[in-house]
Amino acid sequence: MIALPDSVAAPCVDFDSPTDHIAHPRRAPLMHAIPEALGSAMPELVLHIHEIDEDGKDYSFALAPAWLDSVLADANLRCDPACGAGSLAVHAQKNGPEFLVHGQLKAGLLAQCGRCLADAKVSVSVPFASLFCRASNKAMPVSLELSEDDLQREEFSGHELVLDQLVREQLVLECPMQPLCSPLCQGIEVPKNVRPPADIFGTSDAPVDPRLAPLMRLRDKVRPSKV
Repeated sequence: MIALPDSVAAPCVDFDSPTDHIAHPRRAPLMHAIPEALGSAMPELVLHIHEIDEDGKDYSFALAPAWLDSVLADANLRCDPACGAGSLAVHAQKNGPEFLVHGQLKAGLLAQCGRCLADAKVSVSVPFASLFCRASNKAMPVSLELSEDDLQREEFSGHELVLDQLVREQLVLECPMQPLCSPLCQGIEVPKNVRPPADIFGTSDAPVDPRLAPLMRLRDKVRPSKV
């Protein structure tokens, strides 16, 4: 058997509760919703299972800017024109009735800066692995104990492995919760007409309270992290 990468311990899920979902730190928040662009459009990242045997086969795809913009629109992300198309390189291998797919995903994206709302560059380069198993028509039990392998599985039907949703999830999950255009971003400037009176609150160039001098020296020694 082919071992998948280690993951977190799996919880027990009660599917009767509308608020419960699979508490996986990377995949769970996105599993309940499929973007309209993916649900209505023809899939573009498709592997045909009759081409895949036990030795495996390599595939490569270009992630066109238009495709990235379409599938990421609901996540407030889009392709960075300066980077152009992204890339997807995968190796698919038959493992009994299942198919192991692993590879590398790269893309340059633009998000909204969490401070000033300007464009923030997000560079994505992430490896991934998933095991595709044929979809079952059996009814799902009310309470189900999920194993680690269950959290790394995808279902397929017919004769194709569709990677569009998997790739989208990886792109979204690699983006920071609060992207910044720069570590030094000061945020949106407060208009002069709503600024507090300088004679009460002081100005930004006012002398620093001597009691804060040690903290100021420490701040000057710490270099800002690079994006």
